[in-house]
Amino acid sequence: MSQGRVKNLMKSVPDPGSVSSLLLDKADFALDAMPGQQLHEILHGYRERGPVTLTRFLTLPAFIITGHAALLDAFRDTERFPPHRMYQASFEGAIGKSFISMEDPVQHRIYRKLATPAFRSRAVASYEAEGLGKLAAELADNLAGRESVDLVAEYAARFPYRVISRLLGLPQEQEDAFHEWAIALLRFRDDPVAGARAKEELTEVLAPVVEARRLEPRDDVISELVEARVEGKALTDDEIYSHVRLLLPTGGETTHGSLANLFYALLCHEGAWQALESDRTLIPGAVEESLRWESPIAVLPRMSSSIDITFHGVEIPADSWVLFAMAGANRDPKIFDHADRFEIGRDNQESLSFGRGIKACPGSHLAKKNMAVALNTLLDRLPRARLLDPERSAPQRSVLRCPEVLNVSAEGGA
Repeated sequence: MSQGRVKNLMKSVPDPGSVSSLLLDKADFALDAMPGQQLHEILHGYRERGPVTLTRFLTLPAFIITGHAALLDAFRDTERFPPHRMYQASFEGAIGKSFISMEDPVQHRIYRKLATPAFRSRAVASYEAEGLGKLAAELADNLAGRESVDLVAEYAARFPYRVISRLLGLPQEQEDAFHEWAIALLRFRDDPVAGARAKEELTEVLAPVVEARRLEPRDDVISELVEARVEGKALTDDEIYSHVRLLLPTGGETTHGSLANLFYALLCHEGAWQALESDRTLIPGAVEESLRWESPIAVLPRMSSSIDITFHGVEIPADSWVLFAMAGANRDPKIFDHADRFEIGRDNQESLSFGRGIKACPGSHLAKKNMAVALNTLLDRLPRARLLDPERSAPQRSVLRCPEVLNVSAEGGA
């Protein structure tokens, strides 16, 4: 986008009305923390300007979609918003070629079917029935009986990586490294050296496991990836490595954020934790509502088409940053009554937290199951948990969004 055109676009932004114009004009969704309610006030302000408007990302002009109807259209519009472009530009260099970055729709369909045993397999079904609760208990047993604990560092950030590594059949002694590798893979664009190193180190762990499963399959996801066949196509070793490198950060980090946001939502609303401790049938509704109220990916960066487009009446130049604000759409008052309230019994299930269209998250079922099991176990161990520092615990950032710390009183645990 030319500098002259950028200046003209920035001048075209009208006054927002209910939110400080200065706050909106300075907002940068890549660089600003936007803690707690601040993010939602900013998104409300942009939505008052219109469902699609101008903002900044990495100091550059970007278009942000905050209206629910417009965002739903954008997710489904692969011509104006080709979903593969952002993934190719951001972390394909570290993860490798996977279905999420494939442009050809036929290729994407085949490889998605080959790769989704990682989310809908016999191993996953068996682990849901038997393993998740046991794994959650292993971590939660270390929390009960202590004066205070950090639910992010000691539980939310650890549980999803343990689940993924056990499902895949990876060496358990490597579990502590998975989180570090996942972050480095996701941040490949910002730090390519660290991303490349994480790719190499993770592949060194994967290679002997894949080789062993080709010789002697087991009841794990890597074995199913090795054996998968779709329309005569099978995954090569390198393609298996790529899809595992995709699963680790996307599944691990989003579930980490989802869990931390869920715990925060319940603990910062008086009586909510105790209500679920007394009535576990409320857990599925609490999981759904927390995903809407605080999305683990609040703003998803995408790129527009390589030609100029018009979308919902807004002209978007070729190759523009376009921010899919799920957190804005999920609090759109046109769709959700009392949209800013956290309501565990809410009936409306129109949340866009897992996206829509051909790149919609295939792991949503597993993520929700992880959240429900982890919460149920924690309610057993910490029935009277209390948030010690609510202000410090507010979710941070907008792309990967969650609390950095959740210090709670653990008194009264089983």
